[in-house]
Amino acid sequence: MLDQLFTKHQDLKEAAAIERRRQSEEARRARIFNARQRVIGIDTTALEQQLQEKHEQLQAEEERKRKFAEEQRRQNQVVNRKQHEQQQLRHLLNSEENRFRRLYQRPEQSRDFDLFDPDGLKKALPARVGDDDPRLSVSGAQKFDGEDLTERERRRLQMQQQRSWLEQQIRAKRQAEQDRIAGERFLEEALEAREQRVHQLASEERYAKQKIKESVDNFNRQLMNQQEYERRQKKQQEEEDNRAEIYNHLSSDILTENPEVAKSALGPNRIIPYSYKGMSPEELEQIRNGQLEQQQEMRRLRQAEANNKEAWDRLANQFDQTVVMKDRELNQRRRELAGRVGFENLQLSDEQRRKLEFMDRQLYQNRPTMEYFNQFNTTSR
Repeated sequence: MLDQLFTKHQDLKEAAAIERRRQSEEARRARIFNARQRVIGIDTTALEQQLQEKHEQLQAEEERKRKFAEEQRRQNQVVNRKQHEQQQLRHLLNSEENRFRRLYQRPEQSRDFDLFDPDGLKKALPARVGDDDPRLSVSGAQKFDGEDLTERERRRLQMQQQRSWLEQQIRAKRQAEQDRIAGERFLEEALEAREQRVHQLASEERYAKQKIKESVDNFNRQLMNQQEYERRQKKQQEEEDNRAEIYNHLSSDILTENPEVAKSALGPNRIIPYSYKGMSPEELEQIRNGQLEQQQEMRRLRQAEANNKEAWDRLANQFDQTVVMKDRELNQRRRELAGRVGFENLQLSDEQRRKLEFMDRQLYQNRPTMEYFNQFNTTSR
């Protein structure tokens, strides 16, 4: 009887295990061979979130680079504009200086130009153009005493010529002085204009720096005010919380020792440990009575356990005898089964030998068909 029950139980377990493996194999095959729904080992939500975070980081980095490039381009434009203005001013000053030199400082206007004039010989007169040539001198041996018949006229002409020369020299000196004064005045005006332009650029730069400093100071002041306001709000909130906590502690049931506080909402016999203040005399008497009842119950249970143990010992002896008998029967069946298995193995070896001969002689002579290939990849293993 026990052998039949054991065999039936083993068959049920094997059948349940086979069915469980079959269902698992079908579920695995449906999951493995479905390429569009196969997501084993991949957390698509986490990957999408990581991609989104990576995309946001790249956008933030590109925005920061764009702002930095824009600020750098703006600063470069300001620097280029300042440099262009300085170059224009320098070019204007150089042009004015060259114009002044071209108009008022030409070589022919110098006092000693006649000494190094390259056309001086071309402009010079011959040694003697006539008897009345005023350039004739005694050492030149061109004119001798007694030959000057026009001495009075010559002297008058010489005096007129000297007067004309003196007037020309005076006019030339006055004109040169006027030109020098005009050139100095023009140079002073040009230098003053340049200084004014430099002061104007410096003033504009100071104004821009002042505006930037004011904006930074305003931002810092607003930030400081905001932080001071948040600090006061936080401090006020902490003070209110502290006062509320002190009031709650003073009016709490823990300090007032209210016995009703120890009762739990989970049951009439349940208590709250941190609010419990001790048991009443009635509760202590009830506990003592309960302990006496538990002692009597324990003695009764021990007696019942001793009786049960004696009964189990008798049953164990009977079961041991039964197991010895069943063990003998099983050994006899194993020997009989071993004989049958040996005989069946001989038959199987003959059948396998014939099968191998058949496969070598006939089956392996044919080419494989599609049915041979279709039998593969039918499971997920």
